[in-house]
Amino acid sequence: MHTLNHDLDTKLIEADGRYLNTQELYPLEQYLQSYQLRLQTYQLLSENSEKLIVNTLRKFAQAYPELIKNHGARCKYDMGSVIRYIALSILRNDELFFKEQMMFWLDTILVAYKRTSHCTRVYDYLHKEVDHLLPPNCSSLVHPYIKLITVMLNSHV
Repeated sequence: MHTLNHDLDTKLIEADGRYLNTQELYPLEQYLQSYQLRLQTYQLLSENSEKLIVNTLRKFAQAYPELIKNHGARCKYDMGSVIRYIALSILRNDELFFKEQMMFWLDTILVAYKRTSHCTRVYDYLHKEVDHLLPPNCSSLVHPYIKLITVMLNSHV
């Protein structure tokens, strides 16, 4: 069972019946200190996910109208899932959670549909929309997750 995130789980397992030392408590301190910003980012992503997706797909449709016509609904669904997992991973402060719960699925789906090159562009547009709609301190928490996706997609192009 996960407590808060992977790092904290690991530290608690390593403690094995003893008190955590100062160095081992650092991930918990870091988690607590950044909680308000992570919560704010989570809430903003939750409130603005539809707008982020629609704006992103609208811009992408200007370059690839046929793709959006044929696959727009699926793309919207997939991006909604990705944004939910990004938000949850930010709240948990757990990039490994995102990799395990989302990245493997997304990679499999996009490779199977042979849409990796197009999706790279979509996530580039999403990156810009995040910068446009979220405050800089919040968007900076989202960027590493979008970068993970684009690196994964570019590895297949």
